[in-house]
Formats: sequence, C-alpha cells, structure tokens
Amino acid sequence: MSNANESRRSTAEALGENPLALVAGGVALGVLIGVLLPRARKEREVLKPVGKKIAGTATAAAKRAKEVGKAEVEALLPDRDATRDRVTKLIDSVLEAAKGASAKAD
Repeated sequence: MSNANESRRSTAEALGENPLALVAGGVALGVLIGVLLPRARKEREVLKPVGKKIAGTATAAAKRAKEVGKAEVEALLPDRDATRDRVTKLIDSVLEAAKGASAKAD
C-alpha cells in the first residue's frame, strides 16, 4: 500500500474516532473562507439567522456529547455503595477466617 493511501486511511480512522475534530476543522475552514470573502449587506441579513441556528445547534451537540461522554465514564467506574459493600464483606470474611483459625489453634 502506498504512503498516500495509508495516510488517507489513518486520517479517515482518526476522524471516525474523533468526530468533534472534524466538526471543529469544518468550522475553522468556514470561518476562514468567510473572513476572506467580502459580503454584501443583503447577504448578511439573510445569513445571520442561519449562522445563529448553526451556532446553536453546534453548541447543543457539543453539550450533548459532553453529557454522553460523562455518562460513559461514570458507567465504567464502580458504584461507591457497591464497592463499600464488597469491601465490608471481604473484611468480615477475613475476620471470620481469623476467628476460625484462632479457635482451631486453642
């Protein structure tokens, strides 16, 4: 496989794993093009609501992605109460075993 094909494949995989980078790159490219092109007054009037809608949608998407990511991380972490119960049961078992060993030694 050529370096160009391999590079394209790895770039596509990276963007697939991190879609926010793709969105950020698209926004940056759009801003750059927008800055370089002159605008007419009518164009500004027509596009202003569209820009606000896009910005609102992007903000909502980023917020939702953050919430989903946080939920995923929390799902991976053990529940505190369950962990405390397991540790308590483990300590109780160790104490019972120690008592049993002590009783056998007597």
